[in-house]
Amino acid sequence: MTTVVILLVLGATTIVTTVALLLAERDMKGVIGAQQYAVLSSAAAYVDEQLEAKRAILATLPEGLPPGIHSEPAALQALLEARPVVRAEFFNLVAFDRSGKQVASSRPELGESGVEAAGRPYFDNTVKTKEGLVSAPFLSRLSGRPIVLLTQPLLDPQGEIAYVITASIDLQKSDFFGPINALRPGKTGFMYIMTADGILIHHPTASRLLHHIHERPGSNRATDMALKGFEGWTEAKNKDGSEGIYSYRRLKTTNWIVGARYPTDEAFAPLIELRKQAILAATVFAAVAGLLAWLLIDRLLAPLQQLRGNLAQISQGGAAIESLRSHRKDEIGELGDAFYRLTAERAEAQERTLESETLVRNILEHAPDAFVSVDAQGNVTEWNAQAERTFGWRRAEAIGRDVAELIVPPGQRGAHAAGMMRFAGLGAGPLINNRVRVSALHRDGHEIPIELSIGALRHGSAFLATAFLHDVSERVAYEEKIAAGERRARMIADSMPALVAYVDRHRRYQFTNDHYQYLLGLDPRSMLGRTMDEVFGPAVYRRWEDKIQAALRGERVHEERESEQMGRTMHMMVDMVPDVRPDGEVAGFYLMSMDITHRKNAELTQAASEKRLRLITDHLPALISYIDRDDRKYLLRFGNATFQRWLGIDPASLSARPLQEVMGATGYRHCLPYLKRAFGNEVVCFELRARLHGDLRTLETTFVPDVRPDGSVAGVYALTQDMSRIKAVERQLIELARIDALTGIANRRKFEEALDQATERSKRHGRRIALAYLDIDNFKAINDSLGHGAGDEVLKEFAGRLVGAVRAVDLVARLAGDEFIVLFEDVDQAGEAAQLAAKIVAMVRDGFMLAGGPVKVTTSVGIALYHGEGESQASLISRADRALYAAKRKGRDCYVVDGGLAQTAAV
Repeated sequence: MTTVVILLVLGATTIVTTVALLLAERDMKGVIGAQQYAVLSSAAAYVDEQLEAKRAILATLPEGLPPGIHSEPAALQALLEARPVVRAEFFNLVAFDRSGKQVASSRPELGESGVEAAGRPYFDNTVKTKEGLVSAPFLSRLSGRPIVLLTQPLLDPQGEIAYVITASIDLQKSDFFGPINALRPGKTGFMYIMTADGILIHHPTASRLLHHIHERPGSNRATDMALKGFEGWTEAKNKDGSEGIYSYRRLKTTNWIVGARYPTDEAFAPLIELRKQAILAATVFAAVAGLLAWLLIDRLLAPLQQLRGNLAQISQGGAAIESLRSHRKDEIGELGDAFYRLTAERAEAQERTLESETLVRNILEHAPDAFVSVDAQGNVTEWNAQAERTFGWRRAEAIGRDVAELIVPPGQRGAHAAGMMRFAGLGAGPLINNRVRVSALHRDGHEIPIELSIGALRHGSAFLATAFLHDVSERVAYEEKIAAGERRARMIADSMPALVAYVDRHRRYQFTNDHYQYLLGLDPRSMLGRTMDEVFGPAVYRRWEDKIQAALRGERVHEERESEQMGRTMHMMVDMVPDVRPDGEVAGFYLMSMDITHRKNAELTQAASEKRLRLITDHLPALISYIDRDDRKYLLRFGNATFQRWLGIDPASLSARPLQEVMGATGYRHCLPYLKRAFGNEVVCFELRARLHGDLRTLETTFVPDVRPDGSVAGVYALTQDMSRIKAVERQLIELARIDALTGIANRRKFEEALDQATERSKRHGRRIALAYLDIDNFKAINDSLGHGAGDEVLKEFAGRLVGAVRAVDLVARLAGDEFIVLFEDVDQAGEAAQLAAKIVAMVRDGFMLAGGPVKVTTSVGIALYHGEGESQASLISRADRALYAAKRKGRDCYVVDGGLAQTAAV
């Protein structure tokens, strides 16, 4: 039996020790990985904060810029030199204009004035997006060190890029890598930083900076996972085949990857040594236990064997607890009686405890908040279902673990440890019996805002801490949303070109925007809590008191008034909107006041201009109107006073009247095509005959489109003038252009027009026409002997006798000098034309009475008959001309018909 005991003790001790150490190794590996990831996350958060802080400092650089700095590089250089706080944060600050040329530097002694940024991604992307960025790392041309750049655009008043300011960070000397160097895992572990593309930014081996992490041959599964987006910890072999624990965390600001490697051999060296010592101790313990068992078993087990058998039977339900009473008077008997009492009491206590524990467990399991209890050392003793859901740890995983490792953020663990030490000694602390809001750590590494209520319980000689933890993430998110909305509302209000304020029912300012400073020179913060009469004085308050009281009665107020502010007269437009609570009570009112002085002045100027324009248009002798289009109808919107004088229509009644109603159906149909063309963006002019004051008049209308900036036509301006008098003058001028000025008969133009019409009529009706071409015989001798005045008198008398010699349907025209022509219509034959020519020759033969006495005048006539469609007008005139010269060759004072003999007219 002793041998069996030795073997069992040795085997059990070895197995338990080995399993315990394996479990401890596994748990320790998880703890080391989680701790390493938590430390890595803390370092990453610190780097993020440093980058954000540097970006925020750089973003403050454009604030408070003096006027003109957008066009004065020298002023920008002075600004960089005047900001020592900003310069101290960066290796160098350089400003580039929008073309990429350097214009300023915080360290001009570096001699980098020739640097061109155009074409560099950090410069081009900043110009394109108008937002600052963090560049990819690269090797500085000046220092030869690896750096990254932060950029900040500087916008001009039009919102365009004026300058781009770059701030360089020396990756080897930067202060925000300090925590990474200080927090390296173990003695041989290390932390490093690389970009999302694998370019090393920080590494204990300086020669690897700015090189790709895979530049060395081989592969590393953990690195590949990190480059693909993995965050957390894992085990993997490096390219040399050495096992290690790897942790990765990405920076929020730049998406860089912070990594850490902890060699497995170093991490578990104490545990490996402990495993050896534990096996040795188990062997010694088994040997000692076997020896003691061999010495005592023979003496002690015999009396107890019966008691053991009874207990075995009781545990198996084969006997009642009364069998423990042996009625022995020795220690074994007393032990049996004690077992009997203890077993009975234990059974009863277990039943009561089970009921109580079941009730408490049910209450805690169904509690809406997480419940956690810990002992004085901070080890978890209770962990309910809501705690599992809130923090991600199962109850079996949490029980017995240090609560700080599970849910206390790394930055708070120092304060937590100090509080637990005080709690272990006194059972009290500043958080006991209080409700506070703190951050707790989830299993996946993110922090959760919670409300914490802690109580203290004495358990024996020690204390237990109990805590209810309520997840307030949604409430915090809602509060942040409200705060963000308030910030946006404040930014909007401060950006408005108007005075915006909230005044409570006691007439005190509770909110004012920055425009009070700009418009009135009042600090908006100094107005808060003060009444309106305290801010502006009793006189101003009395002028607005009735409006303020109306707003506090729940009435909405809109008012425009002139006021004196800052030594000048301003016209203000004021709106007061009451703030009415759900119960109907007015809590105060919102106030918005705008300076509309420029608008009012413009309105007055426009009104005066419109008045002058109305005065001018009303006195013009023309109809002036404006027409627009509404639902396919053309409506008049304006008409001048001429409508009253010409048409008897009151101009005031024209607004919105249909154009067809004013013009009448006939006139409307005539102008509709032109109106459509005008609405097609075409200036149109047309004439219309209409009756005005009983007379038929000629009206000329011009439509001019009113074109909007987008090219569409808003309406049409119409100008209608009475052209009747001008038309009459035109007709007179046309007629005068066809009359010979000396003789008063038709001239060449009128003759040619009449000949065109006569030949057309001859073609249509088949009636023949004839031309008589004639001149005054020896007219030059008359001019030479009697003078040109006498010659003119002869020409006028000659023209008069020609008109008297022909029929009313015939046309007499003077072509030039003493050449005349007669157009005969409806001539059936050559004999009829000859008779008309003879009559002319005879009538001219009578003596001409001039101022100087009688003058003998004769004429020669050539006649040609029109042959019809086959003959041109030029041919007809040419034949008549040849006949004339034939008559002259016959001795003058006669006529010749083309194709016939010369004839002398009978007296």
